[in-house]
Amino acid sequence: MRRFILIAMCIAAAAGANAHDWYTDKIDPVTKFKCCGGTDCRAIPRSSVRSRVDGGYTYLPDGFNIPRDRVQESPDDQFHICENHYVITNQPYLRCFFAPRLKVSLLLPR
Repeated sequence: MRRFILIAMCIAAAAGANAHDWYTDKIDPVTKFKCCGGTDCRAIPRSSVRSRVDGGYTYLPDGFNIPRDRVQESPDDQFHICENHYVITNQPYLRCFFAPRLKVSLLLPR
């Protein structure tokens, strides 16, 4: 039974590590802090994000207003957020934010 538990724990740890591999070397372009401290980053649903006219985004659940200069391109077609909580107040703070690359097509008249 112990062996089964140990194997299950190793598989879970490996799966978690793979999910965070691409965050590992990312840093916030403004603060220069590392994005991921272990379990700080995750994909988030499009419905939780609103685009702003200035090129930034608002993350609705925490009310983060993310300026354009802190937005990084995600490697997939999803939004991702890296956040943590202050120790004393337990308030969330933004570490990094990733958005899908904008797909803009221009229709030029002939």
